[in-house]
Amino acid sequence: MDHLSEIQAFLAIADLGSFTKAADHLSLSRSRISQLISRLEDRLGVMLMHRTTRSLTLTPEGEQFRSGCRQGIQHLEQAEASLKLMSTRLSGPVRINSVGGVFGETFLSKALAEVVSEHPELTVRLNYSSSLIDLNRDPVDLVLRIGKEPGHQVASAHLGEIQHVLCASPKFVNLNGFPQTPKDLEQFRTITGTPKTWELTRGQEIQVVAPKSCWHSPSSQAQRIASEQGLGIARLLTAVAQESLIEGRLLRVLPDWQVEPTQLWLLWSSQGDLPKRIQMVRDHLRLRLINLISDSRWDGLA
Repeated sequence: MDHLSEIQAFLAIADLGSFTKAADHLSLSRSRISQLISRLEDRLGVMLMHRTTRSLTLTPEGEQFRSGCRQGIQHLEQAEASLKLMSTRLSGPVRINSVGGVFGETFLSKALAEVVSEHPELTVRLNYSSSLIDLNRDPVDLVLRIGKEPGHQVASAHLGEIQHVLCASPKFVNLNGFPQTPKDLEQFRTITGTPKTWELTRGQEIQVVAPKSCWHSPSSQAQRIASEQGLGIARLLTAVAQESLIEGRLLRVLPDWQVEPTQLWLLWSSQGDLPKRIQMVRDHLRLRLINLISDSRWDGLA
């Protein structure tokens, strides 16, 4: 019995939040995905997810199983990719366009440096412009993007969910108090980035608010600094906020509500075969970024 297919189906559903999206991602029918999950739950003897016509959430057992499966598969894939990377000589240009911030400027740079250390004949060209890229036309090999699932015009790999947390400084809270509900946020000064609305969930309850921005910047570090100075409530990347939260420079706001995560994608052209060097770099980045994103989740927020 193909246990690995069951686990891959489960992880795809857990990551994408939908049987239909998981079926498309794995190039399987929705009925086949449902069959794999039913077989997995029967074999384990537990329910892994709650399913309704409008929502899908993991059970506590499902969350625990998801974490263990992801780690195991990532270790196997990383071992395979590392062997391929060491056994192949790579040279030539690799052109990458990326989001900035902690994921593009820190995580991506770290993963790329690992490849170049093994293959110094590679020439990396890394650009952080946010202009729209056409991978089938523009001189770019790989693109790192945050947002919704890309269309079928390009090939893509889902790297994971980027977690966020609502924060404010002790100074701000002492002067203004805490909001008690998500709708209260519209009466507070806020620090915003690209999203015009914030979606928050608690169990099956969903609320969408339009924050009143007093400070706007696409830079997550700039948002963190502004929130530490008491300028307002910020929706920060967990990876950016965690040190400030640990040290008490920031406090959590509405801790019973979960901020909707955003998705990170690695994109490449779907036209023709990629050069060997691009394939290798792509596969290494995909696995390393998945691991780095997973490691950046702060358990102290749970």
